[in-house]
Amino acid sequence: MVWGVSEPSSFGDFFPNGEFVGWKEEIKRYFDEKMSAEQRAAFDNWDVSYRGEVSRKFTEDRGPLEPHERPLEFRMRDARKSLGSLILVNDRLLVVDEALKKTIETLEPDVHQFWPLRIIQPKGQDFPAAYHGMVIRRFIDSFVPEQSDANQTALGAGSVFYAKGPTKKDYGNLTLSKERVGGAHLWRERRLRTPDVYLSDELQAKIARQGLRISRHHQLKAI
Repeated sequence: MVWGVSEPSSFGDFFPNGEFVGWKEEIKRYFDEKMSAEQRAAFDNWDVSYRGEVSRKFTEDRGPLEPHERPLEFRMRDARKSLGSLILVNDRLLVVDEALKKTIETLEPDVHQFWPLRIIQPKGQDFPAAYHGMVIRRFIDSFVPEQSDANQTALGAGSVFYAKGPTKKDYGNLTLSKERVGGAHLWRERRLRTPDVYLSDELQAKIARQGLRISRHHQLKAI
């Protein structure tokens, strides 16, 4: 079996309300000072267009983030006593705590991209735990639509699919190919857009044994 993780839909321990500190400014500085006129023209000479393209790297297969593209600080608007081990922040960037990062890297060394990301409380003090930005760098096309019950949307020459809802039953109606998943432990699907993140049984079991908290997740079929 494999597991699908849903993005949280409301603010809380898995989706803190806040914003990046200095990221927009760093993107603009790089755009204005480092990029050639030809490169800027490709983004209609607008740094916001370039920033949008950078943020697509958070969730799409567009290569790793360059140093200037990585958010380094996230300031919460609401004070929180606790946060999950896997959280969602601006532009759908995923952030993990130290324990989950180590667990993922033990199973899949040198696959995904991590970097330190400082989380700050509203009054300026650091949140009392280390966190890291994470870009999932494994993308798989293992979805089996003919053995699934999912919503479908045309996209270009093909289609993308979505779970009909976030429930255990909805996820249980989705089928992935074991052969195509292979030995992957953490990935995104190319055609199945919800759930958003996928875990192997082994990774999910390690998360559960350590008491690490992640947002709602359910099992999918695997054939």
